Amino acid sequence: MLTVFLKIVSIFCMAAVGYIANKRDILPMDSNKYLVNLILVITNPCLIISSMSSQTLSSDTIRQVAEILAGSVVFFVAGGAAAFFIVKALRYEPSEDQGVLMVIITAVNSGFMGFPITKAIFGDKYFFLMVIQNIILNFYLYFLAIIQMNYGQKKKSSPADVFRPLLNNCTYALIIGLIILVTRCRIPSPALDFFDTIANATIPVSMIVVGIQLAESDLKKMLKNTKLIIACLCNVLLMPLLTFLAVNWLPLMTESKVTLIFAASFPCAVVSVAMAAREKKNSALMAEGVALTTLFSLCTLPFIAVFLMSRYL
Repeated sequence: MLTVFLKIVSIFCMAAVGYIANKRDILPMDSNKYLVNLILVITNPCLIISSMSSQTLSSDTIRQVAEILAGSVVFFVAGGAAAFFIVKALRYEPSEDQGVLMVIITAVNSGFMGFPITKAIFGDKYFFLMVIQNIILNFYLYFLAIIQMNYGQKKKSSPADVFRPLLNNCTYALIIGLIILVTRCRIPSPALDFFDTIANATIPVSMIVVGIQLAESDLKKMLKNTKLIIACLCNVLLMPLLTFLAVNWLPLMTESKVTLIFAASFPCAVVSVAMAAREKKNSALMAEGVALTTLFSLCTLPFIAVFLMSRYL
């Protein structure tokens, strides 16, 4: 278990590189949007295709996919309901920001941050299942999260406006990967080597972006917002705990249990900040939630990963 813990710590040390680079003005905040585009448009799609092309569609795989899809739907529906009651209990003011706080509690960064960490710690099999989890995550982020943000307000959006963000390179890569998986098509070795090489850049670049985001955050100001801290702790501690209590006793495959619990352990999704800005909500509060949950996850994720390894693997 010490080896696993040290591997996780080494991954998070990459975030320190981004933090220091930002503080020394080597990678200013403006560079973040280019690094994020590099990940979302190029390296993550390559990572998805590389991993899915190495999988075999067996009866166990089909069962795991079904369990992950069903479990993820339950997580976001039940998690959204839990977030509603938590925010109501906190009596957060102003009331128009309560929807933002609900998203901070419910949203997880199991794609942007989850892909590289899952692949590095648990390997290709679990990364593939995390990709499947992201099908439901994307639906949540671009549909249910918008409903949460606009809690208490009536807002009309066309279906095209709601679903347009789903049309991105990661979605296209997922479709290509599923076609390769179902048809059992083999990618030529030179092309596979290309995808593997580009995909390997995802882990360091993703963690450097996390470090840059933390460096630009006003932690002193955020730590004075007690209710925001409670919401962030609910995201990184309560949600994975409730997920563990829910799935541990169910007759699910081990891989499904590990994936669902680990996916619930990631901090608030970075993309939720952009979604809040698009919806004209308090994107600054959302950014603070992303920064705080990410900071807390530097402590919680290593222990959760070691716990899952010792209990299930």
